[in-house]
Amino acid sequence: MNAVITDAQRRQFVEEGYFILEGVIPDHHLQILRDSCDHLIDLMHQEMDRVGSDHIHISHRGKRYHIAKQYDQPPRLTEYVFSPLMADVCRATIGETAFLFYDQYVVKAAEQGIKFSWHQDSGYLDFDHKPYVTVWAAVDDMTLENGTAFVLPFSKSGIRSRVEHLRDPDTGDKVGYFGSEPGIPGIVPAGSLIVFSSLTFHRSGANTTDRMRRAYVTQYSPEPICVPGSDQLLHLGVPFLQEGREMRNG
Repeated sequence: MNAVITDAQRRQFVEEGYFILEGVIPDHHLQILRDSCDHLIDLMHQEMDRVGSDHIHISHRGKRYHIAKQYDQPPRLTEYVFSPLMADVCRATIGETAFLFYDQYVVKAAEQGIKFSWHQDSGYLDFDHKPYVTVWAAVDDMTLENGTAFVLPFSKSGIRSRVEHLRDPDTGDKVGYFGSEPGIPGIVPAGSLIVFSSLTFHRSGANTTDRMRRAYVTQYSPEPICVPGSDQLLHLGVPFLQEGREMRNG
């Protein structure tokens, strides 16, 4: 797996905040990602029914789903989350020590999936922290028409630090970039990864096709991220790598 990520891509991550790996997820892991997504959407619908709402946080029934911190619920999903491929990505970006900080499915329903605004992942935290890495996995083939992710290189945004974001009252999104740069679209086949820093601006378009568009996001931090002024973990803090050695594998 060490040969998957080139020295040029490592440099690009430092200089521009991202790189793309096409078709690197093994077929059996891709099937696990698809099965896990179906499982978690079913559970989300049950929760929406229970609370009597079609909108929970930034998930909208039949339009867009953001299902977070459920990596240990579907059968075998941890095989991907703590895979050698993820270990290699972490070593190439944040270093020899890594913790699983967050995970989520990002799903846009057929012909209804709504767009997601320009933001930094660090923009969803209201305090400064060491940047972490986001690994955006294409569970389906990604196109402009089905609302793939766009990244904005550091050289285009001119921003390499966390900035304050504004909340969109209609969607619940946080928005941190209001410029005219279009960004670089991830037009990639299923099984590909878009890897970017938590300081990199990214967005996604609407799904205008007749098929669901699924992506799975894992985020790994170089140290546990805690609520400021306390020892309470923010989100997750699952040990993954210590001095380059895998503490977990599946």
